[in-house]
Amino acid sequence: MTTPAPFINWHALGQVLLTSVVTGVGIVVLFSVCVYSLAVFRRTGSSVSVRTLNGLIMTVTLIAIAAMVVWGLYVIIHK
Repeated sequence: MTTPAPFINWHALGQVLLTSVVTGVGIVVLFSVCVYSLAVFRRTGSSVSVRTLNGLIMTVTLIAIAAMVVWGLYVIIHK
């Protein structure tokens, strides 16, 4: 007598859960860094180098967020 195949693929479900948590937390952290950098960038009295660095950080995080969203849409559409 053979054992029936499991109804739920627990390994695949675990991968989906891990990917969702990492991606969700990653986007929130990136967005928080972006908002904080924007606040420092707009603060009056900051030196030019601080404003430039925070403008660069803000730009990089926005590009990373956009790339994550585009990648997610690509995966969904091409499935």
